[in-house]
Amino acid sequence: MLIDINTKPIPENHKVALARPGANYRLFQDFIELSVVGAELPGLFLRDERVDIHDEQLIARIQRSKEIRAWHNFGRNPERVPHISLNEYDNAADDPSTGQLLRVLKFYLSDASAGDLVIVPPQNFGGKVHIGELVDDAAGAFLTYVQRYPGDPIVVRRVKWIGTLDKVDMPVRMIEAFRKPTPLLLVPESERSVFYNAAYRNYYTNRRFSSTFDVTSAEFDTTSGSVIPAFFNFVAANTREVDRKTGVIHDFGAGAFLKLADYAPHLAIDIQSPGTLSLVSSYITPLVASALLALAITVGPAACTDAFLGNLQVSNSAATIDDPCIVPVREQVVTHLRLLGYDRWAQACELLKETADKTGLQSEATVKGN
Repeated sequence: MLIDINTKPIPENHKVALARPGANYRLFQDFIELSVVGAELPGLFLRDERVDIHDEQLIARIQRSKEIRAWHNFGRNPERVPHISLNEYDNAADDPSTGQLLRVLKFYLSDASAGDLVIVPPQNFGGKVHIGELVDDAAGAFLTYVQRYPGDPIVVRRVKWIGTLDKVDMPVRMIEAFRKPTPLLLVPESERSVFYNAAYRNYYTNRRFSSTFDVTSAEFDTTSGSVIPAFFNFVAANTREVDRKTGVIHDFGAGAFLKLADYAPHLAIDIQSPGTLSLVSSYITPLVASALLALAITVGPAACTDAFLGNLQVSNSAATIDDPCIVPVREQVVTHLRLLGYDRWAQACELLKETADKTGLQSEATVKGN
């Protein structure tokens, strides 16, 4: 039997950037439909030229691109077509606009790696923010055409759209910071959780573990509202015991109400139909809770038998085969179930199964095999 914890590992050097899709958000639809992100610099490199952040005339290229952009946006006057020759432009310009665009190009053409996230918001607050994961490293940057700038390509990076959220749900600090006309803003670690939750649902960094649980029914009564957080506290209490190798285990009723200090996970609840619950901790509790819930609903009391536990394996389809969370999650799950025994685990299964039947409660972990 295999449990897939389906949890994205976030590397320590991971970058998250909030990217404006052109001035006045005018390239938003192009970016979404083409699955690309980039700076609004038409004609920075021409069709047959190689994209190169180290180009000796990059400053002149930026000046030319700004002229081309303005020409398109102000009616394409045939008498004022911008010069193509870079010799017509200042390659030593040091104005703030040029410096800002250089930093943006450095992000797209040098700093940002495959797997980093780029957040693209719409102009209006009723729209969806799109979260894209960069597909290739910077060497994969290429030229493409958008409707706004026929004949003058822009430099872009390919993204895979992996999540959305309402613009009003963005962190307030990010909304306020993005009111300034900046084309790109790096998101600090303290503001990333809402984007990670929307993109990955289950993930971990070197500081926190986070799991998302779904409820698909509007029938969320007081019993369900009590059982779900009680289950999370029950798992956290026993995760602490396993971490400390005490040999002690708490049944559902006792574990549900223990004071756990820093072992108590943070629970964010958005109960709509469907709704979500996000469990976050500096300990591995969220991943253990995700796996145990899947076992309780899918396998039931039989999951605690020696025959089952002896063949139980844990994998992570969102990571490499040597993911460091696999071994501790398996150790936690197996120790929980062995110490609980049949009767105490069966009691927890009964409560969870009843709650799942009412609310559609489920985790991102999946159980595979016979």
